[in-house]
Amino acid sequence: MRATVSALLRKELALELRTRESVPAMVLFTVTTYVIFHFGLDRNSVEGDLAAGVLWVTLLFAAILGINRLFVADHEQGGFDGFLLAPVDRTAMLVAKAIALLAFLFAVELVAVPAFGLLLLGPSLGQALPELLVVLLAMNSFAIVLRQRFSARND
Repeated sequence: MRATVSALLRKELALELRTRESVPAMVLFTVTTYVIFHFGLDRNSVEGDLAAGVLWVTLLFAAILGINRLFVADHEQGGFDGFLLAPVDRTAMLVAKAIALLAFLFAVELVAVPAFGLLLLGPSLGQALPELLVVLLAMNSFAIVLRQRFSARND
């Protein structure tokens, strides 16, 4: 099953790098949502639970947009039919698409978290800066591990 998941994950990531369809749409949606909330709430900065809610709901809707784009291409081009004919475990496709979605979300968060801090936290950004740096460092280290793992397999 690992070989199947790895092959499908490489296909999803290569397709996204080639077409650049899902991640830019997710980033645009996220930043647009933050801009709308920034001006719609008519405040200089958003505090507490409201800011956390805006962050989580926006990332959740961006994930739904990414899920839609991950499955639509295979549905329209007959990828599901070809996969069902292959003698492999069916859960491999779900696992590969879930990992690809996580990678897309990490890429989105590289832009979304600083935009969130700038647009919604405003002057109180200095208080939340350590947490934002920890999130960015964690995402960056995860991306480095993924890149090393897949570059080692391709060699």
